[in-house]
Amino acid sequence: MIAFLSIAGAMVLGAIAVLLWPLLRAHPGTGSRWPAALLVGVLLPLIAFGLYRSWSNWSWTGTPQMAGVSPAIAQMVASLEARLNANPNDIDGWLLLGRSYFQLGSYFKSADAYQHAYAQSGGENVEAILGLAEALVFADNRMVTPRSAQLFERGYERAPHHPKALWYSGLAAYQSGRLDVARERWMGLVALNPPPEIKRVLEAKIAELDTQLNSSGASVAAAPADAPVVQVRVRVDPKLVDRIPHDAPLFVMVRGEGGGPPIAVTRRSSAQLPLVVQLTNRDAMIAGRGLGDVPRLTVVARIARSGDPRAQSGDLEGKVGYDVKNREPVDLLIDSIVP
Repeated sequence: MIAFLSIAGAMVLGAIAVLLWPLLRAHPGTGSRWPAALLVGVLLPLIAFGLYRSWSNWSWTGTPQMAGVSPAIAQMVASLEARLNANPNDIDGWLLLGRSYFQLGSYFKSADAYQHAYAQSGGENVEAILGLAEALVFADNRMVTPRSAQLFERGYERAPHHPKALWYSGLAAYQSGRLDVARERWMGLVALNPPPEIKRVLEAKIAELDTQLNSSGASVAAAPADAPVVQVRVRVDPKLVDRIPHDAPLFVMVRGEGGGPPIAVTRRSSAQLPLVVQLTNRDAMIAGRGLGDVPRLTVVARIARSGDPRAQSGDLEGKVGYDVKNREPVDLLIDSIVP
């Protein structure tokens, strides 16, 4: 800034010289032009300074200005940053600063703040992990880089039900060609019942992945001989065929025999019926809990008329028991309507 002001000052002096020279030459040896010359020499710098101070976005009080940000908010963020520089061990403060800069669109500064929180927590704070990764994505033209992908996976390992971890780790998997992992993560996000507009985007992406996986055969690839697997032949009772919406979501879920949250879930389309569905631990919903942990299972197939994986009135549904030791497909008939 000092260099800029020096150059600006030199330009103002040059402008004064250009204006004064003809005034002083017009009547040499007389004082008739001196009042005008004095007026130019004094007023021009004052006017220039006043206009620049009014029109520029430079903070003359020492508080950095950001486009579209009120001076009060900028002052609050600057005060928080100054306090953290004096007390760098405040993890919550760095997290707040990271969120603030992210909301203001200053993604590099946001990443720097989250990096401080990440370092102070020894890389264990989930919000610091995911905040740093997301800020890096936005700072790099909305691209998931190897560094941010690694962080998102680290966040997913520590918080497998965190919406941000599910979305971005799925996106990283999608970009790297691991379509089955992307589908698994985004199905987990759908199960959290996000806002309708987000759910529509997710369901569209999952349908796209289903098409790619089915065309490549990846979704029905044989599981290793020693891996637990659930295989069901899903079909609909002929009496209910006319009640199936066109291309409605078909969720196939595996639960423990006593109920509880799904252990594994996969999503298909009613347009694919009848079909054989295979679920493995790749479809697991809970980290550290797989199909082999529960000897007796219940498999539920539900045609979700509302698009929601949770049971809704009017959905078509069927169930069948399953012994995880059995690796042969069993028949699952969708034969009831959820009241």
